[in-house]
Amino acid sequence: MWTSPDFLIRWTLEHKRLARQVLRGIRPSAESAWSRPPRAGAPWPLVLYSQVAWDDVWQRPQELARGMAAHRPVLFVSPVQVHQTAGPLNGRCETVRVECGGRLTILSPLLLTGEYRGSAIRALNRAILARALRPFVHGRPFVFLSNSPFVDDLQATLRPALTGYDIIDDFCAFEWAPASARRRERRLLARCDFATAGTWALHRKYQRSAPGMEYLPSGVDFPKLTRPAPEPASLADLPHPRFLYVGTLNDRLDGALFDRVARAFPEATIVVVGPRRQTFSAPAFPSNVVELGLKPHDELPGFYQHCDLGLMPFADNDAARAINPVKTLEYLSAGLPVISTPIPDVKRFYVPPVVIARPDEWPAQIRRMLAEDTPELRAERRAFASGHSWESLVQRMENRIRALEEKRRGAR
Repeated sequence: MWTSPDFLIRWTLEHKRLARQVLRGIRPSAESAWSRPPRAGAPWPLVLYSQVAWDDVWQRPQELARGMAAHRPVLFVSPVQVHQTAGPLNGRCETVRVECGGRLTILSPLLLTGEYRGSAIRALNRAILARALRPFVHGRPFVFLSNSPFVDDLQATLRPALTGYDIIDDFCAFEWAPASARRRERRLLARCDFATAGTWALHRKYQRSAPGMEYLPSGVDFPKLTRPAPEPASLADLPHPRFLYVGTLNDRLDGALFDRVARAFPEATIVVVGPRRQTFSAPAFPSNVVELGLKPHDELPGFYQHCDLGLMPFADNDAARAINPVKTLEYLSAGLPVISTPIPDVKRFYVPPVVIARPDEWPAQIRRMLAEDTPELRAERRAFASGHSWESLVQRMENRIRALEEKRRGAR
């Protein structure tokens, strides 16, 4: 892909777009709350810097941004490196958009490729980001909340009134992380006014380095996932039983386990909904593994409701052991039986109804789960999922920020 004519053409065009972005700058659109001066005493606006792009797999950062926009203006910042525009995000990235009646602005500035591989490129990208953000934050106090550990230098440049770190993944353990990842994360933590963790495993890991850290579990949009949805056209001709995986194919997954399941159930279809990253290593999949790529979030209920079993085939590595997969509650909201490898948070919070099994046990366990599945068990799974909401996460985050904000205002 990297040397194909199509890629080289796109790479050139996107660098031109990057140059225009830097020269012309980015301004808040007229309908955005960020285009108006703040009212005296109003909640400080929130800049949410996300390692997860807005148009990537939908998860905690996007839900948090939408929820927080009900309480204060939110700027969701998810930069896109130039090379990513030729991958799963191709054609889905707009530089600036406005949602939620103008209270949520999504800013996706282009950055130079090589953000995690060279200090010179990182310095240039920080200058690009600072220029992109300045029209939004200049002259006003704001809250800076990041789920990325790699923003220590940007935080220092922006000088927010409050800084928070929402730890949703151990990004420093990923193969693509920069060599300085842990050092930069420590610098960010030292400047934070508060820290939260999206998984119990990460909460325990970071308690010493972030005293007062709060565990804020993710939730599920239960009404959205349980409203009847039509069968997606891409599923229509695929035979049952259908085993579903929703999420990113990356180094946290056990590629060989997909292969094991596909060969053990040649009559089944293994449906994969999500982008494939270069870090995902797997044997060539059998023909009954169907990769459908990234799908819009609004289309996902149809996939959950028209498949027969949810898969969580995570690898045994540091990055995987730190997660609390959002897809767990999404599978359960649809009533699906769910099988997972031994992920600590899944074992702690979701057993039962989720079945935990080692990779060699998966074929036998899947046969048993399919044979024993009943409408009553599906109703129990839905009932379990219904007790977990995104609204709870948002309210607890807002309460934490509001308390610190009032304390900081009183000290001024």
